[in-house]
Parts: sequence; structure tokens; C-alpha cells
Amino acid sequence: GGEGSAASGGAVRVASGNAGGAGSSGRLVFSSGTSQTGNSGAVLLGSGSGTAGRGGAATVSVGSGTSGGGGSTQLASGGSAATSGGSVLARTGEGTAASGGAIRISSANAGATGASGALRFASGSSKGGNSGRICAGTGASTAGRGGAVRVVIGSGTSSAGGVLVLQAGSSTEATGGGAGVASGRGAGTSSGVVRVRGANAGGGGSSGRLAFSSGTGATGNSGGAVLGSGTATAGRGGRAVATAGSGTSGAGGGLALVAGRDAVGAGAKGTGGRAVALGGEGTAASSGAVEVASAKGGASGGSGRLVFTSGTSKSGNSGAASFGSGGATGGRGGAVSAAVGSGTSGA
Repeated sequence: GGEGSAASGGAVRVASGNAGGAGSSGRLVFSSGTSQTGNSGAVLLGSGSGTAGRGGAATVSVGSGTSGGGGSTQLASGGSAATSGGSVLARTGEGTAASGGAIRISSANAGATGASGALRFASGSSKGGNSGRICAGTGASTAGRGGAVRVVIGSGTSSAGGVLVLQAGSSTEATGGGAGVASGRGAGTSSGVVRVRGANAGGGGSSGRLAFSSGTGATGNSGGAVLGSGTATAGRGGRAVATAGSGTSGAGGGLALVAGRDAVGAGAKGTGGRAVALGGEGTAASSGAVEVASAKGGASGGSGRLVFTSGTSKSGNSGAASFGSGGATGGRGGAVSAAVGSGTSGA
């Protein structure tokens, strides 16, 4: 278009003619030619810079359809028969004095009887090597806080909310992929917290359950479930606490530690799993205590009972119940005491 020395420059419009009653409108093809011994020519689409205003927008818009599906938009890089294929880069503009531009990828809202469009981010498959990675993250900050990464599922007004699944890849020949959730390291202070919780319940329901479980094993052992804190070289080891919720109009939640049982069926000969409560070892001082106690009773009730018993047996001896202290090589053996509480208004 022509230059406008005092006003806007002239526009350039390239368009095909409208179609007739039984045809399609003409195509528009912008392409560089092929090359036999060198690189083919590049195709550049962009707007000029603005010295005292905003840079012009570049828009790629596909036509809608009244009786069929809307047109598709495809961005595909070139393939290669000898080396790696071309890459696709979508990048916003840099803000030298303010924030950089945002990238937003979203599907359109659904109509009255349909679902909104799906968003799929996937790498291609591989025949002789590893498939491509998918990395989602924020950049580092030299004088501020690192950006957050949020994955939020939509709510449902007439049905259940959407599901969030994080699943590692399977393998037919080797071990399946791992799934890791780790907080950020604090080089000068504490590291970040990892919090996993169910949402609060509504007026007539229960809060969501939390299930931490390993998968089953068809021909070998099932995976272990480990909950613990890390070691400390110059401080105290972190605590591991399992607490059940209290109830305002009903009983408080129960806490059960149950070991696995042997397989049920003909020919089962294994022993059930053990349940062990063990205090920590003190290499230079006393080891940690193990305390089992019920909570104090309220104004009109008794304190909780403590029951130590072995299970029943159908065809053999029932299990023994043993209380004792360990041996001492350079001191006195520990005492075993059984004491009954006193009563202030009763026997």
C-alpha cells in the first residue's frame, strides 16, 4: 500500500472471490519455491514496529460454518528425512520496562447441547528412540518470586466436577515410569510445603477421601507405601503425624493401622503381615519412647479403653501376648509396671 506521510498508509488486501451457489470460494496459497541444493525460501508474516504507538496485531482467523463444522487451523513444521524435524515456537513479545505478553490457549465455549472443545498437548510416538518430552514451567526470577503453575479443573453445576489424573507411562518390557511431586528447595531458608487434601464438603455430603495405595502384583510383591520425614544433619528430624478428624455431632474419626493378610483360597500358606511400632534409636543417648494412651474423658464420660489382645484361631494356637523390657549389657534391666488409676469420688 501507499505511504501516508501525515496519516495512515494504504491497506493491502489479498482475497479470493466469493463462491457461487454450488461451489467453494477460491483458495489462497502463500508458499516459497522448492530448492534442490540449498534451503528453500522463508515465509514471513508480521506487522511493523510502532515508535509512538502499539505494534500492529497479526490475526489468523478461520471461517465458521452454518451447516457444517467450522474450519480448522493447523500449524505444522517441516519434516526431515535425514535429521530432526522443524520446531514450532509460539512466543510473546518482551516488555523491556514492564511485563512480557501473555500466551492464552483456549477452546471456544460450547453451545446449548454440546461440550466445549478439548485441549490436547502430546508429543509424537517414537519407533527407535524415546518419545518427546512435555515441559510446563515458569521462568526464573532474579529479583522476585518464581511464577506459579496451576492446573484447575472446571466445576459442574448439574453433575460431578471434572477429574484430574496424573499418570506415568507404562512399559511392556521394563519398569513403568515414576510420578514425582516435589516442592522447591530453599537454599537459604526452608523448602516448600507439599499439601494434598480433599475439598471441604457441602451441606449434605462428606469431604473427599484421600487414598494412598500401591498397585497390585500379579506374580511378585506389591509396592510398598512409605511415609516419613527426611534426616537432619544439624537439627531434629521432622515428625510424622497421622491424625483423624474430630466430630461435632457424631463420633470422632477412627485411626486404624492394619497389616496385610495372607491370600485367601486353597493352598494359601503365608503368614499375615506384622504391625510394628518402634521408637527411634539413640546411638549416643536414650532411644525414643513408645507411648500408647487414650484421650481424657469429657465432663460426663469415661476415658477410652486400652485393649491388648491376640486374635482367635480356628485350627491352631492363638497368638501370645508378651510384655517385657530389653536386656542391658552394662546396666540394670528395665522395670515393667502395671498401675491402676485412683478415684476421687468412687472406689
